[in-house]
Amino acid sequence: MTIELIKVENINISFQDDEAGTISAVRDLSFHINEGETVGLVGESGCGKSVTALSLMGLIEKGTSTTEGEIVFEGEDINLYAEKKMRSIRGNKISMIFQEPMTSLNPVHKIGKQISEVLHLHGFANKTNSKEKTIDILKKVGIPRAESIIDEYPHQLSGGMRQRIMIAIAMACNPKLLIADEPTTALDVTIQAQILDLMNALQQEYNTSILLITHDLGVISEMADRVIVMYYGQIVEQADVRTLFKQPKHPYTIGLLNSVPNIDSESEERLTPIDGNVPSLGVIKSGCPFRSRCQHVHEKCHKKNPPLFKCDSQFVRCWLYEEQGVSV
Repeated sequence: MTIELIKVENINISFQDDEAGTISAVRDLSFHINEGETVGLVGESGCGKSVTALSLMGLIEKGTSTTEGEIVFEGEDINLYAEKKMRSIRGNKISMIFQEPMTSLNPVHKIGKQISEVLHLHGFANKTNSKEKTIDILKKVGIPRAESIIDEYPHQLSGGMRQRIMIAIAMACNPKLLIADEPTTALDVTIQAQILDLMNALQQEYNTSILLITHDLGVISEMADRVIVMYYGQIVEQADVRTLFKQPKHPYTIGLLNSVPNIDSESEERLTPIDGNVPSLGVIKSGCPFRSRCQHVHEKCHKKNPPLFKCDSQFVRCWLYEEQGVSV
């Protein structure tokens, strides 16, 4: 039986700028993640992936930003939680692996203290068993000589080791949902594979749900059950991983896949990059945000932003599928 763990309903995230006023970063975002499922969130830099992740953690700064909509986790809208109540969820039931372990880990505190702090905060350890539990967690994420690593500082470790430490901190309290924001960025291929294998193993052991944020479609094909493609702060396509890779519909998704080298291909065709860049936030006021980079653009694309159309098991935000799909 499939059990829904978290459901995001019509999330809109905006920021205040002294010159430009209110800038929309995420628009009408809706998706869900089931228990034990891995959902991939893909798109270029500036598409709203990390902002989405921070909103689930309640880490978007109040006052200079607004997050509207519902984030229903285990039946409760955590978007309504006060900061004190959110702290009991953050790092406990919902954890996050941030992009840069060197900037996310505290450089002046030893590794052991940074892990035990999470355990103490959420009642998973006390002064008597803190060291033992910390060493046990390090061993679970494949850290060698864990007994001595707890007394070392982040700068004394390699990039791969620091990333394992980040995973150890995130998994310390056996969270229901793990948000992994570019967990393999800047790591060599061998270490990437080890980190992904580790995440898979921990998911199997604890039935953890994973929101995997990355621009690496190769990682998505290996890890994800379903895929959400974002562009300019909104979902442009959503499907199960096999369907998305075999039958991509949105021109942006097709462009992303055409930009990835295929080692099994016998042809010597050049890769086809997507022309242009993601527009700056606040620039596009109407119409489809992808129209300036799309080879299928037509008059309607300039006038109105398309809704999501349901085409069989896929959802796609493109006027090309207006007649084939049903607006949702």
